[in-house]
Amino acid sequence: MKSIIKPQLTPIAMAVLLTLSEQSAAQDAIQTMQAVEVKGSNQSSNDKIAKKLLPISEEVARTEQIGRVEIAKTGAMNILEAVSHRVGIDVQNECSICNAKNISLNNLPGRFTTIMIDGIPIYSAASAVYGLEGIPVNSLERIEIARGAGMSLIAPEAIAGSVNLVTKKITKDEGAVRAELGEDGSRKLDYFQGWVGKQKGQYLSINGQLRNHDAVDSNGNGVSEMAAYNRQLVGIGAGLGSIAGWDTRVRIDHVNEKRTGGVGTQSTNFGHIKGSTTGNPFNWQKGGSSYAGGWLNPTTGEQIDYNGGLASMSELIDTKRTQGTLIAEKTQGKDSYRMAAALAEHKQDSFYEGHTYNAIQTQSYLEGRWKHLLQDSAISTGVAYKTENHRSTGMDSNGVDNSGIDNYNYRVPSVFAQYDMLALNGDLEINLSARHDDHSVFGGITSPRMLMAYTHNPDWTSRFALGKGYRAPTTFYEQDHGILDTTRIVKSSNLTYETAYNAAYNLTLQNDRTTWSSGITWTQIDNMAKIDSGATDDLDNSVTALSNASKPVTFTTLDTSIRYMMSPILHISGGLEYTQYGFEQSEEPLAFARPELRAFLGADVDSGPWEWRTRATWTGEMDLARFGNYADNQRYNLDGTPKLNKSPSYWMVDTRLGYNVDKAWKVYAGVNNLLDEVQTKKESPLWLDKEGAIDVTHLWGLTHGRHVFVGTEYKF
Repeated sequence: MKSIIKPQLTPIAMAVLLTLSEQSAAQDAIQTMQAVEVKGSNQSSNDKIAKKLLPISEEVARTEQIGRVEIAKTGAMNILEAVSHRVGIDVQNECSICNAKNISLNNLPGRFTTIMIDGIPIYSAASAVYGLEGIPVNSLERIEIARGAGMSLIAPEAIAGSVNLVTKKITKDEGAVRAELGEDGSRKLDYFQGWVGKQKGQYLSINGQLRNHDAVDSNGNGVSEMAAYNRQLVGIGAGLGSIAGWDTRVRIDHVNEKRTGGVGTQSTNFGHIKGSTTGNPFNWQKGGSSYAGGWLNPTTGEQIDYNGGLASMSELIDTKRTQGTLIAEKTQGKDSYRMAAALAEHKQDSFYEGHTYNAIQTQSYLEGRWKHLLQDSAISTGVAYKTENHRSTGMDSNGVDNSGIDNYNYRVPSVFAQYDMLALNGDLEINLSARHDDHSVFGGITSPRMLMAYTHNPDWTSRFALGKGYRAPTTFYEQDHGILDTTRIVKSSNLTYETAYNAAYNLTLQNDRTTWSSGITWTQIDNMAKIDSGATDDLDNSVTALSNASKPVTFTTLDTSIRYMMSPILHISGGLEYTQYGFEQSEEPLAFARPELRAFLGADVDSGPWEWRTRATWTGEMDLARFGNYADNQRYNLDGTPKLNKSPSYWMVDTRLGYNVDKAWKVYAGVNNLLDEVQTKKESPLWLDKEGAIDVTHLWGLTHGRHVFVGTEYKF
């Protein structure tokens, strides 16, 4: 008979231990098991239950965790690579030239996902666009993903949910270096080392990463679909130990990246590209046009010759970001305290198809929190203060100054409280919380949340969630560079913040061989912000109109996922998600098409020194006409023919094989996008409006084809 312990949180305390072993094939399988030690119950302290590492945490909230073992198995080097191929989570590409990317949760726009580091929301919509690929995973203990609005205690602006990056606390001397070479000039060098201090809680860690990749032009027209980049990252973490009874740690990270998009492999010299303003260096016929010199006006059929040189089809982004965090925690009897502070500076020197754009964004965050444990409950309260400043200078393609077009300045003091309790002999856990923000622009905003978890038996758990969140409109250049060709942003007289309401139910099964989860999530967004960079003012000047959608936008997602241990060496996984969208098409609140259906398959083999991992994601067709509002704004190919009304479905398959030469040294090889699926085989991401103006945001498929790589890793 197997030993079963029913988790009893009294008073709401649990330790999650990850067990690692490298002794045998069976012990290799245990690397994906989770040991839960129950404290404060009637069970012996030696009673434990080992289960597979769950995508569902043991907390009241539905939190999906990607631990360091799972991160290592994926071969990921940054946050975007680590979260791909997962139910309810997607990486959203928002530009075929600069490859601005976001993390989409439950198929909501990526700007609604809040990125946090150690529970501190220090990334904004602006810094996340080109910053997520600059977050290495070699310094992380795990990634926590909470889907759904109403993360009110920490991040009420997380309308889609939050991604929390939990950094490592070094407990032993360790280090690793990893090198990888791949096609298209892909070169990666990854380094991490940590040292333990003499006193408890003292440590020092250093991590760095160098990455380079050439531009990829899959159809040969000279306009790349994947930008070239040169990226350097460095981070330092330090545990200072106990300072006046406070366990204190600090961290500083710096990212420096140059990105060159849109000019194929012709040049990576910023100065040369900016200076190339005339002539036609491209072959538009390979991009779908009827002739190489340009394209056709879809309305008249007349030829439109391209004469903009490299500059008019290039986007060059030089990003520098530095951030620091400070966290101090203390426990005294039934009371625990947390103080957190963070400061970030994000600099961006950009060139968008003839426009120059330079921005500096600074963010700061302060938080103080207190928690008190009662018999079968706990109360928490705290205050926070967040600032966000954005300043820009620039000129449009005609040399007209439009500095400050997207400036904003936010100050948000907050107060929050939370109550946790157990009921029904500990089978029901209830979490009630509320946060009130006094926004400097939009006034007082209250965000309540209720979470419940009911343990039916040791294997089955139900989770319920109700919540409200909001987001204040910030910069929109990352969504539509067209604003840079206008004189200013004109805000609607009744412009307000976006408000989201969320309800969710999830049922999970967790036993020695199976992890299964199914749920439904409903999100309604009122006053979704939208922009129109083709507007004009009373003097016929080009302006960007910023307003709210008049009707709610809804997302209803049903998803299921399973992971099954067929044998100690073989694990298989699968999943399916379906999303129903509700929005007024004419208002165009969603800038990019999203799929209704996605399916997932996976297999992991750990046999002796061998490791094999394969992930396949099927993306169903998308209603391009509906999302793009073809009824009022038909999109055309370069030969003047209409774009597809619906995109074809496709598979994305990644596979990776590794061999552990010994306990320290591993070699591996793999193929991403094994089937070589790429959008340009069906239609170009370039599109024309009815007057023949070109744009670069017709995205529904993959922009990078098959990619082969080899690498090695050494741990010390």
